[in-house]
Amino acid sequence: MKFNPNLVFIEQNIASKRVVALQGGTRSGKTFSALQWIIRQCLTYKGLSYSIVRSTLPALKASAYRDFLEILNSAGLYNAANHNMSEFTYELNGNLIEFFSIDNEQKLRGRKRDLLFVNEANEISLEQWRQLLFRTTGRVIIDYNPSMFDSWIYDHVLTREDCGLLITTYRDNPHLSSEIIRELSFLEKASRISPSTV
Repeated sequence: MKFNPNLVFIEQNIASKRVVALQGGTRSGKTFSALQWIIRQCLTYKGLSYSIVRSTLPALKASAYRDFLEILNSAGLYNAANHNMSEFTYELNGNLIEFFSIDNEQKLRGRKRDLLFVNEANEISLEQWRQLLFRTTGRVIIDYNPSMFDSWIYDHVLTREDCGLLITTYRDNPHLSSEIIRELSFLEKASRISPSTV
């Protein structure tokens, strides 16, 4: 079985780092890997709460939320009785996984969590990041696309001694079809940009 480097990096660094940062362009597998790791943790431990957040609910539903359900379904783990669709929560092996957007101020400043995953962290503000961090008792995973070169992530996250960083591109994702790789290669050549920002 081929493992995405993002998943391997999380597993190697999550015990020693407070923050694990995954930088990568389109289809590098960073979001999918973070969700796989969270599901694996839920199957190992009980009684934990996980928050998976993004800037807006439509963006969250179209990315991490959809991927999470896809992973559960493909692994035969999905159970409709554990899925609260109106609250965007899922219970897995005695753990609570909640999905919410940063534009929901009540949830942003609400209850604490054991683990936080911020999907496309470069879309949120430094103050929103701090509010989330203050209410997270355990580890934090962020993923982001390096298209915003002036993001607070570079000064306030990557400079932390307790932050681990991995940079990947679509070329590092062993699960992409040859068609997708070909399309991304065409885009990269046509625009003459780095594969990390494709």
